[in-house]
Amino acid sequence: MDAVNLTDGDITHRKEVVQVLKMAISQKWTFSCVTTVKKRITSQTLELLAINANEGTFSVSYEPLIAQLDSSVPLMFRAQSGGVSIIFQSLVNEMPSHDPLAKSSSLHHFGLPYKIACTQLRKTLRVNLEAVTEVPVVLYLVNGALLEGTVVDISTSGAKFKVNKNLGQELSDPEVLDACKISLSNEQALQTGAQLIGMTNDAESNISYLRCQFVHMRTQDEEKLDGYINDMLQEIESTFSE
Repeated sequence: MDAVNLTDGDITHRKEVVQVLKMAISQKWTFSCVTTVKKRITSQTLELLAINANEGTFSVSYEPLIAQLDSSVPLMFRAQSGGVSIIFQSLVNEMPSHDPLAKSSSLHHFGLPYKIACTQLRKTLRVNLEAVTEVPVVLYLVNGALLEGTVVDISTSGAKFKVNKNLGQELSDPEVLDACKISLSNEQALQTGAQLIGMTNDAESNISYLRCQFVHMRTQDEEKLDGYINDMLQEIESTFSE
């Protein structure tokens, strides 16, 4: 199964729903629920703690306000990381007695959602580098393996990479990607966390295109990348205006 594609739209496949929620846990996305009390809408920060795909449930940290709500009414949840936001509704779920999480009074258990709405938040400048220059990238996997490729296009929130290898099996789980190092020029390199949000594999040409979201990027690195993108846009503009 290809990596889940976190672009604008709905995610309805159960395996992809599980993948996204597991990604939110591993990448420590900001997680919250929206409640309405006395016609007042409030947002409560929670911690998404566990996914039980076999039981069709997920567990969040305890919140007294949630315990007082009508369990027959779906609760709205939101998770966010960088330029991606997901929203979904879920009902409280009574855990089976044999499940060890059922004995914990410090957790809330909900049924997995049937649909997750995904939205790209940041519409940043994106520069296409493939036709202008070759920018090398090294991708770091959680198992210690390295993949070498080139940057197709890039913005301060993410990039598209090209790898001369069919990665359909190797990157079937988006969580295996950990970080990347991009050689912006001879003098400067950018190293940051990265998560795989989409992948296209061309088996005939033995090429994979990876759409990645940058995570845990330091402020100084984001400023460096922003400056590089502006410089490249100006260089492209001057080249085509000659």
